[in-house]
Amino acid sequence: MIEHILSDADTIQGLAVMYNVPWQTIADYNGLEYPYTLTSKEAYKQLHAAGYLLVRREFTASPLTVYAGSTFSTEPDSEGVQKIYELVEDTTLVAGAAEGYFYVRCTQPGSFGNTIAGSVIIAWEIRSSLGNVQLSATNPTPFTGGNDARVRLTGQAVFINADVQVETPKISYLEQLGGSDLKMTPDGDLIDDGLGDWESVSGLENIQQAISHRLVTRRGSLTQHPTYGSRLHELIGQPQIPYIRRLIELDIQETLLDEERIEAVAINSVSIRNTIIDVLLVVTVAGSQERVSLSLNTAGPA
Repeated sequence: MIEHILSDADTIQGLAVMYNVPWQTIADYNGLEYPYTLTSKEAYKQLHAAGYLLVRREFTASPLTVYAGSTFSTEPDSEGVQKIYELVEDTTLVAGAAEGYFYVRCTQPGSFGNTIAGSVIIAWEIRSSLGNVQLSATNPTPFTGGNDARVRLTGQAVFINADVQVETPKISYLEQLGGSDLKMTPDGDLIDDGLGDWESVSGLENIQQAISHRLVTRRGSLTQHPTYGSRLHELIGQPQIPYIRRLIELDIQETLLDEERIEAVAINSVSIRNTIIDVLLVVTVAGSQERVSLSLNTAGPA
């Protein structure tokens, strides 16, 4: 069992990476719910009940500044429990008989701090520019916002069950070699996966997509990669005679063998239909006996 004391920078996902334990396991083990961890500053905004007190004082000839951290409370209930609220920032009342609104927040997080209107009436511990002064206070409206979220705060402990065995997913050679990329249409458009993200491809499917992209990209069109792509666009529209088909085959061979994931290319057939070249080919994946059969359609300008 590992006890980790949270810092402001810690997140549940960061702890998962640090200890190599799934974040869901850490959350379940500690009984946590979203957002799982909060800094003290975040907790004050999200967990503590807060609101405005109407504060009055008797006549004085000088302005009065009440300092942040001064506290107010409710009357003790039947069990002697009082709710304490602290002033969030220094607040000044002008000279003379005066009243003003003070923004306070419960010192204890959670729904405990929620209270009805008129319940906060005691000036508990006041620190001011005039020393010990008499103030009267009340909350004209209820205090709400206290949240019993199951989270850990900065300085609190999160427990990591180090006995959890994390099974590392086995990645096949083809998955590793192929890698992953965003899936694209033949026109180069990204594809929505229907879940709010872009669809992706990996492994063998990514190699197939890479082959298609190389063949339909005009060589020299990418400034930073001048040798990427093919010259098929120069051959589209030529008469269907043997030497033209042979030039197409050679260009396909040259283009695809530049792809480090491909070891060999076998072209089964080539046909030209006006501005379209149809190709049937088989590629051998590098370092593998895996062969991929592809039927590609390369279109040129109309």
